[in-house]
Amino acid sequence: MHYRLRWFDPHLGDVREELVDAIDEAQLRTIAEAKVGAAGGVLLSTKPERAQSVGDARSGRLDVAWWCRELRTLAQAGMTVVEALETVNAQPLGPARARVNSALVAKLHEGKGLSAAMHEVGGFPAVLIASIRAGERTSSLVEALDDYLRYHDLLHKLRKQVVSAAIYPAVVVGLGMAVSLVLLLFVVPRFSAMYRDLRGDAGTATKLLVALSQALENHGLLIAGALAGLVALVGIAWRQGRIQQVVGLAASRIEPLQRRLDDYRKAKLFQSMALMFRGGYPLDEALAQCAQLGLGPRLEPGIAHARAALARGVRVSEALGGGGLTDEVAARLLAVGERSGNFDRVLATIAERHSGEFATFVERATRIAEPLLLLVVALVVGGIVVMMYMPVFDIASSLG
Repeated sequence: MHYRLRWFDPHLGDVREELVDAIDEAQLRTIAEAKVGAAGGVLLSTKPERAQSVGDARSGRLDVAWWCRELRTLAQAGMTVVEALETVNAQPLGPARARVNSALVAKLHEGKGLSAAMHEVGGFPAVLIASIRAGERTSSLVEALDDYLRYHDLLHKLRKQVVSAAIYPAVVVGLGMAVSLVLLLFVVPRFSAMYRDLRGDAGTATKLLVALSQALENHGLLIAGALAGLVALVGIAWRQGRIQQVVGLAASRIEPLQRRLDDYRKAKLFQSMALMFRGGYPLDEALAQCAQLGLGPRLEPGIAHARAALARGVRVSEALGGGGLTDEVAARLLAVGERSGNFDRVLATIAERHSGEFATFVERATRIAEPLLLLVVALVVGGIVVMMYMPVFDIASSLG
């Protein structure tokens, strides 16, 4: 479930809000203590809230990548931020885009910076706000937007691979279920009509088929209503994120799957750190911003441990390694970054390694899952067809 935390950050001197995922109130308290306590802040309030992912304006949600591209194009052309956002407002916009842009323009006219306005308006990822804040420090808004778009493209590429890998199995399963339902609802009753008058000792397949046909005829509307209700419940659960939570919880109990999910989260973590470090954030502040990304209970304690170690003056490679955020290769890359000072390049390289591991896993899992699903669907449909024709042989044997 999604919860909104409000807490005071003494380093920024501001009240911050962020969304976190927690199974129950106990886990929420643990996460809140880790986040707020590591920053030395004061927890103000917690309340449940349905998480809203980035979508298009027609669904009532802001498309952040589109907004960044529009702002970048206009800013690169020489417009000020206010002029750029007013120009965006002049376009035909959906309600979400118009509401967000109008609120941002109003905040900017009050004299606030873009990052502060985005934070107050809400709906923007914390890593984007951090990148914009870094761009304000160095007067390089276009470069900050470019960095965020590269970060967004990396995550979008990984999500797209998962969706693409899931499309074919979903089509196969859907077609298999559709064929099975057509056979059970329309073909089996017609076959069974000629079996009902069968005399003699019918075979097991015949008895099963006749019983199934009678059940479909007697309770057809009830079964159809139950199937429609099931489809509706699945759709509602998907929109509320329940299915994703169940899948994530199930995957967390299977260690190989959990490691691959950790690769995705670490790719997100290190790419975010590279983005903010390139924008002028020190690593401890970059880690503080990354703690808001909702990386899950496996990585968030490690982030808090690494921040505490960095505050004690521990080397970066040792701090991240002590938090369980690096493997041997990543630790050596960080050691190279400590010597050369090219931390942004090293962090981006580590992110690419983890994203590559995750992409390879998705590709291999797809190659294994597709033939297995085809086999299962073929067995189900073939089993129904065999059940339909087995009584034919029973009739032939009884006539003989």
